[in-house]
Amino acid sequence: MNNPLMTALIIEGVAIVMMLVVLFWLVRTQRKLKHDYQALNDIVHGNTNDIVGLCTAALTVDSRIAAVDNRIAVTDGQINDLATKLAEVEQNDQPDHAYSVDIRKVRSGAGVHELMQSSGLSHDEAALLIRLHGSKNQL
Repeated sequence: MNNPLMTALIIEGVAIVMMLVVLFWLVRTQRKLKHDYQALNDIVHGNTNDIVGLCTAALTVDSRIAAVDNRIAVTDGQINDLATKLAEVEQNDQPDHAYSVDIRKVRSGAGVHELMQSSGLSHDEAALLIRLHGSKNQL
């Protein structure tokens, strides 16, 4: 009688020891998994913060680019306005005097024959313009 009871107690003792070993192993594995989970959670949280920062920076850069683009458009409009005003001023600066182009040619050193050929002036007209508006070297 003792023998089967002893065998049952030994078997139960071994089963309990095996269960305790398995329980210890499960607790240890659970702690390791919990530690790994926490490390991965920290990494994901850090990545999320990095992505939020990058998105914020991208929005800031986008708004700055839009502001620069607007400034370029305004400057382009101002340049166009200035070009229009300059063209108007140049048109108004054109003297109505018939000999103004010829006088400029004389001041830049044109001779009698050149004035006769380019402007269709007579010899006397070209000579007079040179006397009136030319330098002493041209006389």
